[in-house]
Amino acid sequence: MAKYVRYALASVCFAASVACLALWWRSYATVDEIETGFPISLLTTTGVGGVSYLGFVGMSVAPDWSDVGRDGWRLASYEVDSLHRDSVTSVTDESGQFGVGEGWIFFPLWYPALIFALAGVASLRLGRRFTLRSALIATTIVAGLLGMAVIL
Repeated sequence: MAKYVRYALASVCFAASVACLALWWRSYATVDEIETGFPISLLTTTGVGGVSYLGFVGMSVAPDWSDVGRDGWRLASYEVDSLHRDSVTSVTDESGQFGVGEGWIFFPLWYPALIFALAGVASLRLGRRFTLRSALIATTIVAGLLGMAVIL
Protein backbone atom coordinates (compact mmCIF):
# COMPACT_ATOMS: atom_id res chain seq x y z
CA MET A 1 0.00 0.00 0.00
CA ALA A 2 2.80 2.43 0.89
CA LYS A 3 4.39 1.75 -2.49
CA TYR A 4 1.25 2.94 -4.30
CA VAL A 5 1.06 6.08 -2.16
CA ARG A 6 4.70 6.85 -3.01
CA TYR A 7 4.02 6.34 -6.72
CA ALA A 8 0.91 8.53 -6.58
CA LEU A 9 2.82 11.29 -4.77
CA ALA A 10 5.69 11.06 -7.26
CA SER A 11 3.24 11.24 -10.18
CA VAL A 12 1.61 14.37 -8.76
CA CYS A 13 5.02 15.97 -8.14
CA PHE A 14 6.27 15.19 -11.64
CA ALA A 15 3.01 16.47 -13.19
CA ALA A 16 3.33 19.70 -11.20
CA SER A 17 6.95 20.01 -12.35
CA VAL A 18 5.95 19.63 -16.00
CA ALA A 19 3.11 22.15 -15.51
CA CYS A 20 5.58 24.68 -14.05
CA LEU A 21 7.91 24.16 -17.01
CA ALA A 22 4.96 24.69 -19.39
CA LEU A 23 4.02 27.91 -17.57
CA TRP A 24 7.66 29.02 -17.72
CA TRP A 25 7.69 28.52 -21.48
CA ARG A 26 4.28 30.20 -21.90
CA SER A 27 5.23 33.22 -19.78
CA TYR A 28 7.63 34.50 -22.44
CA ALA A 29 4.72 35.22 -24.81
CA THR A 30 1.67 35.52 -22.54
CA VAL A 31 0.98 37.24 -19.23
CA ASP A 32 -1.27 35.14 -16.99
CA GLU A 33 -2.83 36.79 -13.96
CA ILE A 34 -4.71 34.75 -11.40
CA GLU A 35 -6.56 36.54 -8.63
CA THR A 36 -8.09 34.61 -5.80
CA GLY A 37 -10.26 36.47 -3.35
CA PHE A 38 -10.95 35.51 0.21
CA PRO A 39 -13.08 37.42 2.71
CA ILE A 40 -10.11 39.31 4.11
CA SER A 41 -7.47 39.18 1.40
CA LEU A 42 -6.68 39.11 -2.29
CA LEU A 43 -3.79 37.03 -3.64
CA THR A 44 -2.50 37.85 -7.11
CA THR A 45 -0.16 35.66 -9.15
CA THR A 46 1.37 36.93 -12.38
CA GLY A 47 3.76 35.11 -14.68
CA VAL A 48 5.65 37.13 -17.26
CA GLY A 49 9.04 36.69 -18.92
CA GLY A 50 9.87 33.49 -17.08
CA VAL A 51 9.35 35.13 -13.68
CA SER A 52 6.43 34.57 -11.34
CA TYR A 53 5.18 37.38 -9.12
CA LEU A 54 3.09 36.62 -6.05
CA GLY A 55 1.33 39.63 -4.59
CA PHE A 56 -0.85 40.01 -1.51
CA VAL A 57 -3.34 42.77 -0.80
CA GLY A 58 -4.76 42.44 2.69
CA MET A 59 -8.10 43.27 4.26
CA SER A 60 -10.15 43.52 1.04
CA VAL A 61 -8.87 46.95 0.14
CA ALA A 62 -8.78 46.09 -3.55
CA PRO A 63 -10.98 48.64 -5.36
CA ASP A 64 -12.09 46.09 -7.95
CA TRP A 65 -13.19 43.43 -5.44
CA SER A 66 -16.56 43.12 -7.17
CA ASP A 67 -14.74 42.28 -10.42
CA VAL A 68 -13.21 39.15 -8.91
CA GLY A 69 -16.59 37.49 -9.07
CA ARG A 70 -18.88 35.52 -6.89
CA ASP A 71 -16.64 32.47 -6.69
CA GLY A 72 -13.59 34.56 -5.79
CA TRP A 73 -11.40 33.64 -8.77
CA ARG A 74 -10.40 35.56 -11.86
CA LEU A 75 -7.99 34.60 -14.65
CA ALA A 76 -6.74 37.08 -17.22
CA SER A 77 -4.35 36.25 -20.08
CA TYR A 78 -2.92 38.67 -22.59
CA GLU A 79 0.17 39.03 -24.77
CA VAL A 80 3.42 40.32 -23.32
CA ASP A 81 4.13 43.85 -24.49
CA SER A 82 7.25 45.99 -24.17
CA LEU A 83 6.00 47.51 -20.90
CA HIS A 84 5.86 44.10 -19.22
CA ARG A 85 9.24 43.07 -20.63
CA ASP A 86 10.83 46.31 -19.44
CA SER A 87 9.34 46.00 -15.95
CA VAL A 88 10.57 42.41 -15.58
CA THR A 89 14.00 43.37 -16.88
CA SER A 90 14.30 46.33 -14.52
CA VAL A 91 13.23 44.31 -11.48
CA THR A 92 15.45 41.31 -12.23
CA ASP A 93 18.44 43.51 -13.15
CA GLU A 94 18.09 45.39 -9.88
CA SER A 95 17.74 42.47 -7.49
CA GLY A 96 18.41 39.25 -9.40
CA GLN A 97 16.04 36.37 -10.11
CA PHE A 98 14.76 36.06 -6.54
CA GLY A 99 13.41 38.99 -4.56
CA VAL A 100 10.93 40.43 -2.12
CA GLY A 101 9.05 43.69 -2.54
CA GLU A 102 6.40 45.42 -0.49
CA GLY A 103 3.54 42.94 -0.42
CA TRP A 104 4.93 40.66 -3.14
CA ILE A 105 7.72 38.20 -3.93
CA PHE A 106 9.14 37.05 -7.25
CA PHE A 107 11.10 34.02 -8.40
CA PRO A 108 11.83 32.27 -11.70
CA LEU A 109 9.26 29.68 -12.74
CA TRP A 110 11.92 26.99 -13.15
CA TYR A 111 12.44 27.06 -9.38
CA PRO A 112 9.11 25.41 -8.44
CA ALA A 113 9.67 22.95 -11.31
CA LEU A 114 12.99 21.98 -9.72
CA ILE A 115 11.43 21.69 -6.26
CA PHE A 116 8.58 19.48 -7.52
CA ALA A 117 10.98 17.27 -9.50
CA LEU A 118 13.22 16.80 -6.46
CA ALA A 119 10.17 16.05 -4.30
CA GLY A 120 9.08 13.43 -6.84
CA VAL A 121 12.49 11.77 -6.82
CA ALA A 122 12.59 11.89 -3.02
CA SER A 123 9.14 10.32 -2.72
CA LEU A 124 10.18 7.46 -5.00
CA ARG A 125 13.33 6.85 -2.98
CA LEU A 126 11.58 7.19 0.39
CA GLY A 127 11.90 4.04 2.44
CA ARG A 128 14.64 2.47 0.35
CA ARG A 129 18.34 2.23 0.85
CA PHE A 130 20.57 4.86 -0.67
CA THR A 131 22.43 3.50 -3.69
CA LEU A 132 24.91 4.89 -6.16
CA ARG A 133 22.31 4.44 -8.88
CA SER A 134 19.79 6.68 -7.08
CA ALA A 135 22.48 9.31 -6.54
CA LEU A 136 23.35 9.29 -10.25
CA ILE A 137 19.69 9.57 -11.26
CA ALA A 138 19.07 12.47 -8.86
CA THR A 139 22.24 14.24 -10.01
CA THR A 140 21.23 13.84 -13.66
CA ILE A 141 17.77 15.29 -13.03
CA VAL A 142 19.13 18.24 -11.05
CA ALA A 143 21.82 18.91 -13.68
CA GLY A 144 19.23 18.83 -16.46
CA LEU A 145 16.92 21.28 -14.71
CA LEU A 146 19.76 23.62 -13.81
CA GLY A 147 21.06 23.37 -17.37
CA MET A 148 17.68 24.51 -18.68
CA ALA A 149 17.80 27.47 -16.31
CA VAL A 150 21.30 28.44 -17.46
CA ILE A 151 20.39 28.22 -21.15
CA LEU A 152 17.53 30.66 -20.79
